[in-house]
Amino acid sequence: MNKELTEEKMEQEHAAKRETVLRPGFKLNCHDRNENPLFESHDPSMFYDPVSGLYYSYATDSAITSRYRQGIPIRKSSDLVNFEFAGYALSDAAVAEARNNGRYSPTLGFWAPFVEYVSGEYRLYYSATRAFGSSESRIHLAVADNPEGPFENRGVVVDTWGTDNSYPNAIDPHVVDDAHGGKYLVYGSFFGGIYLKELAPDTGLSLSGDVHELGRRIAHKPAGSYIDGPEGAAVIRNPQNGNYYLFLSYGWLGEDYDIRVGLSRTVDGPYRDMDGRNLDGESLGMKLAGSYCFSAEAPYAEPGGGTDTRMIEVRTPNGIRSEAVSYPDWQFDGFRGPGHGVPFYNVPEDAFYFVHHVRDGASALVHEPVKKRDRRSYRMHYMVVRRMYFINDWPAFSPEPFAGEARGGERIYRFDVVDGVPVGETAPPAFEAGSTVLPVTETMSARIPVLETESAKTAVSETAEDNGCREADGRWEWIVFSNTDNSPARSRRDVSLQGVTAVMGEAYDFENSGVCRVLCGYTDAGQSVWAKMRI
Repeated sequence: MNKELTEEKMEQEHAAKRETVLRPGFKLNCHDRNENPLFESHDPSMFYDPVSGLYYSYATDSAITSRYRQGIPIRKSSDLVNFEFAGYALSDAAVAEARNNGRYSPTLGFWAPFVEYVSGEYRLYYSATRAFGSSESRIHLAVADNPEGPFENRGVVVDTWGTDNSYPNAIDPHVVDDAHGGKYLVYGSFFGGIYLKELAPDTGLSLSGDVHELGRRIAHKPAGSYIDGPEGAAVIRNPQNGNYYLFLSYGWLGEDYDIRVGLSRTVDGPYRDMDGRNLDGESLGMKLAGSYCFSAEAPYAEPGGGTDTRMIEVRTPNGIRSEAVSYPDWQFDGFRGPGHGVPFYNVPEDAFYFVHHVRDGASALVHEPVKKRDRRSYRMHYMVVRRMYFINDWPAFSPEPFAGEARGGERIYRFDVVDGVPVGETAPPAFEAGSTVLPVTETMSARIPVLETESAKTAVSETAEDNGCREADGRWEWIVFSNTDNSPARSRRDVSLQGVTAVMGEAYDFENSGVCRVLCGYTDAGQSVWAKMRI
């Protein structure tokens, strides 16, 4: 067989693999949970079930085109890409108990659940608030012998009813274990900040037995802060370096919502940003992600531009209404408000991920303000799974949603950027337009090495021959997240930066339905950096 036919066959094999394997877990402009299971997932969490070997995600009670039901929706997957809706977690009795507010109106939806597997039982923490915007809330613990439930209430872990807005709000639970066997509840939203409360490891309830004990504050926005929050906090310990990381979100559930982080050597803080400022009153934290938009020619979405709107009938407590499943005038305009996520350690892979919700930024889906104090909102939301890397102790997210890429081949580089081009002795190799690059199936095969001082260009050129390589686009698109400006970040090719440390790998290109090379890391000034190059 001649060389041309061999290369054609290999390229067909690569294309087939990308078609069958490399696809993210959700697509835009498809508003049907049956077709698009990660649609409607809000405030998601994730854990690996060691019994079944499956991944389970639990989310806030939410429905847009689906029939609404209270009780914590469940999604499950065998590969973190292909999910299916698995029903609702709480038993009818648990729902009835937790929604009961006595002489006040019942709680109509439960928020921000977190599940862990401990000593043969599954523990579900979830929050029930008196009303949206109220700091009077409770965090319940329910347990089950199956990750799909039914979960029965064991008790209240923390209760902030009867407090004013200077106290924490008992919502958004997350649980972290310290290095000495201690177990802690992380919680709070707006109002009094983020708190840490010690739990009894054997029951998962408050160690002190006092549901009104608040614990210790670990984060609060600085006085005079320009932005709402914080909320959606989670803490994880990285056993590789012993550090604890506090992730949290600031902003409104729209354009200025984000994900930030602080680092501590102890579970109870202080948590600090890269400049050493305390997240409890001095700093918002280093921003890891905010609203963003890369250029897009063929986004992974139901196509817009048609003439018909797909409709679905939705049963609600007020009757039947019609909702659009896809919009003919939809056009890609990036993502808005990534946030309220959790760090997730994938045991089988020995790797970290971050799971969060995000909103479709298309103008066809925007709800413009009606009243003076209203804000622009983006209604259609999805769950996103991203790889998370630790680079010299600090986390960084992949610029692209996880699509089943095999881990490996990633390298850490140190460089400056001049007019969009990485430069320096330890910069990523230059991929000129038209140059050969490895197919994705060849470059994803090994674990991340330590920081390398030599260029990988020689290795690339030696391996490229006769391997079905493709032409590189040769130009990086950059997004730099400002820690003080939460307006949407749009990609640029003319960026100049100093002191960048970043991981380079390959990923599915959501914006162009192909494969791309990606960079993620941060500058010495503590700004998170994303970049991508089409392959």
